[in-house]
Amino acid sequence: MLEASRRRTLLGGLAAALLTSSRASGAADRLGAGGIVDMHAHVGIPAYQAALAAGRVRPPGYAAQDRAVSPSSGGQSADTVEAFAARLALMDRAGVATQLLLPSLAPYLTDRSLAIRAAQLVNDRHAVLARTYAGRYQGLAALPLPHIDAAIDELRRCFDGLGMAGVSLHTTCLGTAIADECFAPVFAEMNRRAALLVLHPSVNGVQSPLLTDWHLETSAGPLLEDVTVALQLIAANIPVRYPRLRIVVPHLGGGLATMLDRLDNQLPLAIRGLRARPSEMARMLWYDSVSHGSAPALRAAVEAFGADRIVPGSDFPVLLSFEAYSRTFGYIRDALPRAAAERILHRNAATLLNSR
Repeated sequence: MLEASRRRTLLGGLAAALLTSSRASGAADRLGAGGIVDMHAHVGIPAYQAALAAGRVRPPGYAAQDRAVSPSSGGQSADTVEAFAARLALMDRAGVATQLLLPSLAPYLTDRSLAIRAAQLVNDRHAVLARTYAGRYQGLAALPLPHIDAAIDELRRCFDGLGMAGVSLHTTCLGTAIADECFAPVFAEMNRRAALLVLHPSVNGVQSPLLTDWHLETSAGPLLEDVTVALQLIAANIPVRYPRLRIVVPHLGGGLATMLDRLDNQLPLAIRGLRARPSEMARMLWYDSVSHGSAPALRAAVEAFGADRIVPGSDFPVLLSFEAYSRTFGYIRDALPRAAAERILHRNAATLLNSR
């Protein structure tokens, strides 16, 4: 065990050295060496949170919370030297070489200048963290939607100037599905660049009182957002229209794995012009492994999509309230045959990040 840990540390250091010496535009090419790449992690950035608050964007609440720190705020996700020392120790113990950082809430604001400022705040901070802790963190570009031209400008700045590993988009933008045709210019630019796109729930209870009135927006809502956005991507033929775009849906697709046969039978009856079977388009997407340790959910996703379409994710720091960081990845080894688990933990993210 000790020897394996030393080997991971050595390889992680080599990956860091390679990453530091690379050009910003090629930084993502070095990711994936030396350990697990956590494709879904967050850090609380006070200046960014203040900018969102100025736009009346608030983090989701936990009405019955009686602990000092909620699962999605403060504590081990704080943006301080001390918090990052603790985070790095957790990563080392879990065998995680790199975390990809994305905001838990998006800079989607009607005020154009405030949206741009918020996006630049989070992107610049993620870029600083990537430089400060070379090889251990990479940022995903947040875009100031719904302002299309500004979003494309920020995407270019993040890729060409900041060396971002990809793009983060949330499932809805001010009530509009991210798969809506109004965002096609952004998808076209990402496709032109063969970009990595990591999706994230907006944590809005799919804007339905049927969830929000029942306080389900944080427990069940994200899964419903995940499956809804995946269905919208399929309905809009996005995996076929933008074949160079590498799209990751969080939380194992939120239950999409159980729907593929039904979708193949019924969706073509509702939507004309589907360019492939829904199950085929679903298997063009990727899915992160965040599922609160649910072995049945993981097995269903592997059977439906294939072990080669699942990448490691933690939703750091949310699950730390319930399980050790190493357990977030350890459940994969317990749930699956060794070959499938090793593919998910040590091969798929590198393949995804390095393919262009």
